[in-house]
Amino acid sequence: MDFLSNMLATGINEIANAAREFWQNLVYSNVSIWQAVLDIAIVAVVIYLLFSMLKGSRSISILLGLIMISVLFFISKSLNLLTVGWILDRFFTILLVSIPIIFQQELRLALEKLGNTPFLGGEKAIAVEVLATDIVEACAYLMERKEGALIVFKHGIPLKEYLDTGVKINGAVSKELLISIFHGKGPLHDGAVIIDHDEVLAAACILPTSFDNKDKNLGTRHKAAIGLSDHTDASVIVISEERGTISFAKNGRLEKNIDLARLQQLLKIILSPKVSRKKVKKVYREESSQ
Repeated sequence: MDFLSNMLATGINEIANAAREFWQNLVYSNVSIWQAVLDIAIVAVVIYLLFSMLKGSRSISILLGLIMISVLFFISKSLNLLTVGWILDRFFTILLVSIPIIFQQELRLALEKLGNTPFLGGEKAIAVEVLATDIVEACAYLMERKEGALIVFKHGIPLKEYLDTGVKINGAVSKELLISIFHGKGPLHDGAVIIDHDEVLAAACILPTSFDNKDKNLGTRHKAAIGLSDHTDASVIVISEERGTISFAKNGRLEKNIDLARLQQLLKIILSPKVSRKKVKKVYREESSQ
């Protein structure tokens, strides 16, 4: 008990000395309060980003192991354990050289993220571009084979009543997933897929059908797309099983027979996190009228 008390007292004393030394250095360096706050804030952000990047990877286990060894090194110094301290001192010398090798993949990913400049929206723009391309490629595959599809993009209004009619997926949007749902006569092909941002929420969902449209040539999928987009702010892609064409529904209006370039353009608009829903409606309305 006395041993633990002495070790705890030694640890508190070391922390107090370190804090006192830090404060004295801060005073002697003539640094203003706002500079000190900014300095600490930057360090805190860097540490937070580091842990966020390592979260869920094997490297977090390595990092925790290094922290435990550091604690052991601190204890050995406090208790004057010369042999343990000497071994750990040499270990840390080797570790400084090994860190770039151990965390090689994480360092590369960090530099890639820094190069994408997320503060300027570069990372989000790239993500939207990749997501839109995946969806367009899936639509092109289905269109060529004349396999019908109904793809809904959820925006501000919840679509719970329609999600409950389908089968939950909760998977990342990908070309392969969309093709596997609508290709052939699988159990999920007859219905709608509902997407929220970059996640497929559910498949085989039943949508409301519009009976107000006077176009008698429209199929069930097209009427469902018009009906949903008229009652909600959702955007809907329709692929005709009979004609192998792509249509796009928004605000109760259907833009028929669009090409893949136009589909890519529309997807970039509706998937962009920077575009407000009012702007989406305005852009779509202006471009549809041209």
